[in-house]
Amino acid sequence: MKRNKFNSVVLVLAAMFSAHTSLAIINPNFTPIQLEEGSKLIAAVEVKRGASKDQYVVTVRKMVKGKTDVKAYKLDLSKARSAKAADEFRKLADADGQGLLFIGERETEDADVEAICLLHISGKWVSCVAKDKGSLLFDQISQEREAVWAGGTDMLRRCIDYILTDDEPDVPTNRKVAWGPEPVKVARLDGAIRAVRPVDLAGNGELLLFVASDKEDRLFAVDAKAKKLSDVTAARGLQSKSLAHAWGDFAGKGRLDLISYDGKTATLHAQQADGKFKSLPLDLGKALDHGCLSLTALDAGVKGRAGILVGGTALPVLVTLDADGKASATSLAAPGIDQAKLGKAGACLVADFNGDAIADVIALREQGSILFLGEAPGKFKPGTACAIKLGGAPSGACLGDYDADGSHDVLVANKAGGLLWANDGKGAFVESFAHSGEMQTHVRPNGVDCMTGDINNDGRQDIVIAYGKAGDTVRPAVFFNRGFRSFGEINDIEVPGAAGGHQRVCLADLDGDGAQDMVLALNNGEIWVHFRDNEDEEALMAAVDLPAGGAFKGPITVTGWSDGRCLGAWNVLPGVSWANFGRAEAGPVTIKWRLPGGKEQEKELILEDTGVVRVEIK
Repeated sequence: MKRNKFNSVVLVLAAMFSAHTSLAIINPNFTPIQLEEGSKLIAAVEVKRGASKDQYVVTVRKMVKGKTDVKAYKLDLSKARSAKAADEFRKLADADGQGLLFIGERETEDADVEAICLLHISGKWVSCVAKDKGSLLFDQISQEREAVWAGGTDMLRRCIDYILTDDEPDVPTNRKVAWGPEPVKVARLDGAIRAVRPVDLAGNGELLLFVASDKEDRLFAVDAKAKKLSDVTAARGLQSKSLAHAWGDFAGKGRLDLISYDGKTATLHAQQADGKFKSLPLDLGKALDHGCLSLTALDAGVKGRAGILVGGTALPVLVTLDADGKASATSLAAPGIDQAKLGKAGACLVADFNGDAIADVIALREQGSILFLGEAPGKFKPGTACAIKLGGAPSGACLGDYDADGSHDVLVANKAGGLLWANDGKGAFVESFAHSGEMQTHVRPNGVDCMTGDINNDGRQDIVIAYGKAGDTVRPAVFFNRGFRSFGEINDIEVPGAAGGHQRVCLADLDGDGAQDMVLALNNGEIWVHFRDNEDEEALMAAVDLPAGGAFKGPITVTGWSDGRCLGAWNVLPGVSWANFGRAEAGPVTIKWRLPGGKEQEKELILEDTGVVRVEIK
């Protein structure tokens, strides 16, 4: 919701304190924008215990808005509405003493004006009353205020800073996405579907839909005008089946090839000049000794040819191919880490997690993961313990920059619900799901797959989650990002047969109109596409790619900026993963990136015509 001017600070604060909304249901009429407008003072504070259990000291560390000569406030808990509320506050203050204090005014029943305040600490709202100058009375923990902002205190601080510095700040309250009148059924496949993902085989921005299955992989071409998909697997000569797969320039011809693992062996399906595929046996040697849960393409330091990372039940193995297709495998090392204590293995994530422009690897595990920091393309330091946990299987994980700080976070959907691992920019992660807006209460158990996208073209990274277990009302969960890692749910998606559960999901602009569409693979084998409704052709999107034939094979981190606001970081790989930066209105987007060993580069794009502005980084 954008800024709206009010005539009176009193009216604004009164509106907030008189509103009674349900927990985590977004208030469309009162956002942090109105909160900032209605606050005479906003201060970053530190909260510590005082002389007794009912006395706390709230020390002003920095004024965010307004001026005061009060250096510290005395917070009295003795008049709390309940002892339980006071105990809860003590836990919040002891857990993290950093907070934000908002002080305003409201009109009493006697037409007097009294000072009131809100304290946000450890992701919760605390309502107080200003008794005397420098003295506050604790009232209660206010769940209703989560309708204004449900998220971390650190994220609220960033949100307020954004509001204070932007001429037209926007904190979305409702981003309903209109989908086409009916979902489009693509096919019904046998076997277990391992992935549904877009792929740009020609490198021209025209996406195909790739479906990986343990019975038979399939390729579907998109008729953008008719909103239909047709099977082109046979026409392309693709003869693969995949429990795991990766796309990359493995043959060194400057084209996108496929490596597939069928449960026993790996095969290279090399794309020929005519767009058809030629299958070649691939001996990965010891790389498959511990199975294969994931395959990921990456630059391994071999000129003109992508390498591949094999993730199995043991440590990841880096494989490079020579000009004759002969494989060389090197196991990554993690001395001192007891893998047995980490639980079952999951897929590997490959991205620059510490901001040095060199790809790192996270080997995901149920109870803790292993981080391998990259030293150079294809070279990794010994693995160290990483806080990220997958939790109970089945599970799925995806990358995203949900707080738009330029670093890759990790979202996990699992048997119990969800986990959100926030990256501090240096490769250290903190679990933050409890401070993620409506996600914390609306994500359901039995998640099997997830993906990040920009479903409403506002430059904030959104999320879709697929659920594997059958149920009466099972639908994919779609969450729009309010900014700064606080989400709201979009729950108007209906897919025939979806009550039986899902296998996989993805977001991709299949028809090239600048609006991202959703693909859902159901447990019954059906593949459905929800095309975004873009009849007014208002969607604006910049898509940044690495060409398959480029000198660097990826991945790289690309960030976007618009009107001084960071639009987040994306992990870019040739032909399969793009940086997608939307704008709600025509205007500029600045993209920034850095190749290994190089300097940061940037380019300004102007989004004014509908559709997609494509940029290749070479």
